[in-house]
Amino acid sequence: KKGEPQLGLIDYGQVKALRKEDRLLMCKIIIALADENKSEVIRLMKEAGYKSQNMNDDVIFLYAKVSYDEDNDDLTGGKHIQLFMEDLQAQDPIEALPKDFIMVGRISVMLRGLGHALHQPRSVAKAWRPIAESVLKNEGLL
Repeated sequence: KKGEPQLGLIDYGQVKALRKEDRLLMCKIIIALADENKSEVIRLMKEAGYKSQNMNDDVIFLYAKVSYDEDNDDLTGGKHIQLFMEDLQAQDPIEALPKDFIMVGRISVMLRGLGHALHQPRSVAKAWRPIAESVLKNEGLL
Protein backbone atom coordinates (compact mmCIF):
# COMPACT_ATOMS: atom_id res chain seq x y z
CA LYS A 1 0.00 0.00 0.00
CA LYS A 2 1.11 3.51 -0.68
CA GLY A 3 3.24 5.01 2.05
CA GLU A 4 3.76 1.74 3.96
CA PRO A 5 7.19 0.15 4.35
CA GLN A 6 7.89 -2.62 1.86
CA LEU A 7 10.49 -5.34 1.69
CA GLY A 8 11.90 -6.59 -1.58
CA LEU A 9 14.24 -9.54 -1.98
CA ILE A 10 16.23 -9.81 -5.17
CA ASP A 11 18.91 -12.41 -5.75
CA TYR A 12 19.99 -12.45 -9.37
CA GLY A 13 22.32 -15.32 -8.53
CA GLN A 14 19.20 -17.50 -8.51
CA VAL A 15 18.19 -16.86 -12.10
CA LYS A 16 17.80 -20.03 -14.13
CA ALA A 17 16.01 -20.47 -17.42
CA LEU A 18 14.43 -23.91 -17.76
CA ARG A 19 13.47 -25.49 -21.04
CA LYS A 20 9.72 -25.84 -21.50
CA GLU A 21 9.84 -29.62 -21.00
CA ASP A 22 11.72 -29.16 -17.72
CA ARG A 23 9.30 -26.50 -16.49
CA LEU A 24 6.36 -28.79 -17.18
CA LEU A 25 8.06 -31.72 -15.45
CA MET A 26 8.89 -29.58 -12.41
CA CYS A 27 5.25 -28.44 -12.28
CA LYS A 28 4.18 -32.10 -12.16
CA ILE A 29 6.71 -32.84 -9.41
CA ILE A 30 5.47 -29.84 -7.38
CA ILE A 31 1.85 -31.00 -7.63
CA ALA A 32 2.76 -34.59 -6.73
CA LEU A 33 4.71 -33.34 -3.70
CA ALA A 34 1.84 -31.08 -2.61
CA ASP A 35 -0.49 -34.10 -2.88
CA GLU A 36 1.97 -36.35 -0.99
CA ASN A 37 1.70 -38.72 -3.96
CA LYS A 38 4.82 -40.74 -3.24
CA SER A 39 4.62 -43.10 -6.21
CA GLU A 40 4.13 -40.21 -8.65
CA VAL A 41 6.98 -38.20 -7.10
CA ILE A 42 9.28 -41.22 -7.49
CA ARG A 43 8.19 -41.83 -11.09
CA LEU A 44 8.68 -38.16 -12.01
CA MET A 45 12.07 -37.95 -10.31
CA LYS A 46 13.23 -40.93 -12.33
CA GLU A 47 11.85 -39.31 -15.48
CA ALA A 48 13.79 -36.14 -14.58
CA GLY A 49 17.03 -38.12 -14.49
CA TYR A 50 17.53 -38.92 -10.81
CA LYS A 51 19.75 -41.99 -10.49
CA SER A 52 21.22 -43.60 -7.41
CA GLN A 53 23.14 -46.75 -6.69
CA ASN A 54 20.15 -48.75 -5.42
CA MET A 55 17.24 -46.60 -6.66
CA ASN A 56 15.66 -46.87 -3.21
CA ASP A 57 12.14 -45.45 -3.53
CA ASP A 58 12.06 -44.09 0.02
CA VAL A 59 15.33 -42.22 -0.49
CA ILE A 60 14.19 -40.84 -3.85
CA PHE A 61 10.97 -39.54 -2.30
CA LEU A 62 12.74 -38.02 0.71
CA TYR A 63 15.35 -36.39 -1.53
CA ALA A 64 12.57 -34.76 -3.59
CA LYS A 65 10.61 -33.76 -0.50
CA VAL A 66 13.58 -32.06 1.17
CA SER A 67 14.92 -30.56 -2.06
CA TYR A 68 11.71 -29.13 -3.50
CA ASP A 69 9.12 -29.02 -0.74
CA GLU A 70 9.74 -28.94 3.00
CA ASP A 71 11.91 -29.96 5.88
CA ASN A 72 10.65 -30.42 9.39
CA ASP A 73 11.50 -32.52 12.42
CA ASP A 74 8.97 -35.21 11.47
CA LEU A 75 10.55 -35.58 8.05
CA THR A 76 14.21 -35.30 9.07
CA GLY A 77 13.98 -36.96 12.47
CA GLY A 78 15.07 -33.69 14.03
CA LYS A 79 18.32 -33.57 12.06
CA HIS A 80 19.65 -30.45 10.38
CA ILE A 81 18.82 -30.54 6.67
CA GLN A 82 22.49 -30.95 5.69
CA LEU A 83 22.97 -33.94 8.01
CA PHE A 84 19.72 -35.44 6.79
CA MET A 85 20.82 -35.14 3.15
CA GLU A 86 24.17 -36.71 4.06
CA ASP A 87 22.30 -39.62 5.66
CA LEU A 88 20.25 -40.09 2.48
CA GLN A 89 23.47 -40.08 0.47
CA ALA A 90 24.96 -42.74 2.77
CA GLN A 91 21.83 -44.92 2.44
CA ASP A 92 21.72 -44.79 -1.35
CA PRO A 93 24.53 -42.84 -3.07
CA ILE A 94 23.32 -40.47 -5.78
CA GLU A 95 24.86 -41.05 -9.19
CA ALA A 96 22.98 -38.44 -11.23
CA LEU A 97 20.71 -35.54 -10.38
CA PRO A 98 18.34 -33.60 -12.60
CA LYS A 99 20.98 -30.88 -13.13
CA ASP A 100 18.52 -28.27 -14.34
CA PHE A 101 16.54 -28.64 -11.11
CA ILE A 102 19.46 -27.98 -8.77
CA MET A 103 18.72 -24.25 -8.71
CA VAL A 104 15.02 -24.96 -8.04
CA GLY A 105 16.06 -27.01 -5.02
CA ARG A 106 18.48 -24.33 -3.89
CA ILE A 107 15.89 -21.58 -3.92
CA SER A 108 13.38 -23.85 -2.18
CA VAL A 109 15.88 -24.48 0.62
CA MET A 110 16.75 -20.76 0.85
CA LEU A 111 13.10 -19.71 1.08
CA ARG A 112 12.41 -22.35 3.72
CA GLY A 113 15.48 -21.23 5.66
CA LEU A 114 14.10 -17.71 5.77
CA GLY A 115 10.74 -19.13 6.86
CA HIS A 116 12.39 -21.12 9.66
CA ALA A 117 14.31 -18.03 10.83
CA LEU A 118 10.98 -16.19 11.06
CA HIS A 119 9.31 -19.21 12.73
CA GLN A 120 7.10 -19.57 9.67
CA PRO A 121 7.79 -23.01 8.16
CA ARG A 122 6.03 -23.64 4.87
CA SER A 123 5.53 -26.29 2.24
CA VAL A 124 7.02 -24.79 -0.91
CA ALA A 125 5.12 -27.32 -3.04
CA LYS A 126 1.80 -26.21 -1.56
CA ALA A 127 2.72 -22.55 -2.06
CA TRP A 128 3.85 -23.12 -5.65
CA ARG A 129 1.01 -25.53 -6.52
CA PRO A 130 -1.39 -22.87 -7.94
CA ILE A 131 1.35 -21.66 -10.29
CA ALA A 132 2.19 -25.21 -11.35
CA GLU A 133 -1.48 -25.98 -12.00
CA SER A 134 -1.90 -22.79 -14.03
CA VAL A 135 1.11 -23.63 -16.19
CA LEU A 136 -0.11 -27.18 -16.83
CA LYS A 137 -3.67 -25.96 -17.57
CA ASN A 138 -2.34 -23.42 -20.08
CA GLU A 139 -0.50 -26.28 -21.81
CA GLY A 140 -3.61 -28.49 -21.83
CA LEU A 141 -1.95 -30.98 -19.48
CA LEU A 142 -4.33 -30.62 -16.56
